[in-house]
Amino acid sequence: MRLSFLLALAVSLVAAAPVRAQSDDPPLTGTKVAGEIALGAVAGPVGFVGGGLATRWVARRVGAGEEGASRAAYWGAWTGMALATAAPPTLIGTRGVTTGSYAAAVGGAAVGTLGSWALVRLNLWAGAGTEPCRVRCVVSTAAVVLLPSIGATVGFNLSRKYEAGRAPDAAARR
Repeated sequence: MRLSFLLALAVSLVAAAPVRAQSDDPPLTGTKVAGEIALGAVAGPVGFVGGGLATRWVARRVGAGEEGASRAAYWGAWTGMALATAAPPTLIGTRGVTTGSYAAAVGGAAVGTLGSWALVRLNLWAGAGTEPCRVRCVVSTAAVVLLPSIGATVGFNLSRKYEAGRAPDAAARR
């Protein structure tokens, strides 16, 4: 139960991180951020499955054995998840007069993916007990799916700027 509490606290802190509203960067809307996180959370599992299957197929074509192909597919799945999760924040965030970095979104997704991977490993280790997994499993599963998307959204939005020559004047933004 302590793990669930700590995980919920960590997700709350990340979600409540202040947005750079006081700077000259484009303002964020809650709808846009929610869309980036939600669609990133949908794209992540698709990228996970697709990346794993594609990597396994390539590994078999280059002559890897079953164990080697399986190991490559595991890493390809996690990589595919990070790459796919970064796409929705970039596509949603660049609508209008703003621009941002897909690479920053991939970096944020990679950090979130590492957190997801660590959480999966921690749950495998903690799951060796005999007690049933209830709330901890639900919270952990949600975090495993959402952490890469939250990371991609934060990474992309930290790189957001107005497009060159398209920023409204400072007086209009106040």
